[in-house]
Amino acid sequence: MGSRGPLCRPVSELKPGDHAWLAYRDEDERRRVTEAFIAAGSASGDRIILLGDVRVETTGEDRTTSLPWDAEPSALERTLTAEVAAADRAGRSVRLVADLTGALREPDGLPSLLERERLIARLVGAGSAVTAICRFDRRAGAPDLLAAVRAEHAMRVVADPVLRIDRTRDPTGLALGGELDASRHAELHRELSSLLACSDGGPVHLDLAELEFIDLGALGLLTAAAARHPRRGPLVLDRVPERLRAIIEAVGWDKLPGLRPGVPHPGG
Repeated sequence: MGSRGPLCRPVSELKPGDHAWLAYRDEDERRRVTEAFIAAGSASGDRIILLGDVRVETTGEDRTTSLPWDAEPSALERTLTAEVAAADRAGRSVRLVADLTGALREPDGLPSLLERERLIARLVGAGSAVTAICRFDRRAGAPDLLAAVRAEHAMRVVADPVLRIDRTRDPTGLALGGELDASRHAELHRELSSLLACSDGGPVHLDLAELEFIDLGALGLLTAAAARHPRRGPLVLDRVPERLRAIIEAVGWDKLPGLRPGVPHPGG
């Protein structure tokens, strides 16, 4: 697959023909990715196939099939092929989630794990509308085993970026958390414009301490918002993460009219 490893794709952007891997760090990451993938499939009327220890709530139980990960390979392939063919006749796509962590825990389990991985790859690559996620608890396998499994996938899947926006009263403003990328600019613009429109002319504070990611375009959004409400600010950026602070200092606060530094980040 190349020295850079699999490409990274948010779960909402997976499409038929994708065979993605998820090496989850904890139960929350496993749940967020799996539930989003299954929910989207259920809403679209897709056939859902759960292979191994995958427990999720689904709608349309008649469209959901659960299979053990350690079924005999040829029997498993026949069953999966029949499920995909039946979905195709019904005009449905297929979403498959396989949890093969159990194979990682087996002595000499890698060969059987790779056999099942390649079986899934054949299904995905057979021209039918199959999208698959193969997930593993990264805590259960040695790095060399995980690397061997990763090499069987064209991409890895991650949870969709999530931006949290909460209003604050003392000081007046917004507290942002999670990930602020281009797909979330409109959401921030809407909340910030609403707040600025009804402010009393005093400073509006943005607490950025819990942001895990922020892109450069968000700075332009904040500057433009302040410019549209010149008598409703300034925007005071509190607890700015180090990465963003370095960008702002490189640009220069004087190049960002309407923005002001506030309380420093607790990390320095």
